[in-house]
Amino acid sequence: MKLFLAVLLSVLLSACATSEVNYYDFPVRDADQVTIAKDLAWHIKEKHGANAVFDFNYPMWSTSTHFSELVETELRRLGIGVYVSETKQGKHNELYYTLSKLNDRQFYIRVVVNNQFSFQRIWIYQDEQLFPLPTTTVFEGVKNRE
Repeated sequence: MKLFLAVLLSVLLSACATSEVNYYDFPVRDADQVTIAKDLAWHIKEKHGANAVFDFNYPMWSTSTHFSELVETELRRLGIGVYVSETKQGKHNELYYTLSKLNDRQFYIRVVVNNQFSFQRIWIYQDEQLFPLPTTTVFEGVKNRE
């Protein structure tokens, strides 16, 4: 019985760790994660204003939890309200991100609010320095996720 529960728990935790939202699959250094989180928070504030409130539920057992916490902290630092809860907290904006590898030196991050607003930015490591491509922009219209 204990073995069955251990296997079941492992499967559930793995499912949370590989969620389609609020995850990353690129080894970003801790200092660079702070840079990216600050950049994202600033762009979210520019689009939605400091009085926006977001539901931002990220998995607590995921490998991306540290980055999610940085994004949450930076949003709060800019005065934006953030709920981190498994249940939706009223009629607030739903926020999620994905950070995905393009190749060994490039990755992009995509932020979606209410399945409508999508901000995408490509980041590049060049000579061990991280910087964003200046040509990325804001796109409207996101395919509904199920």
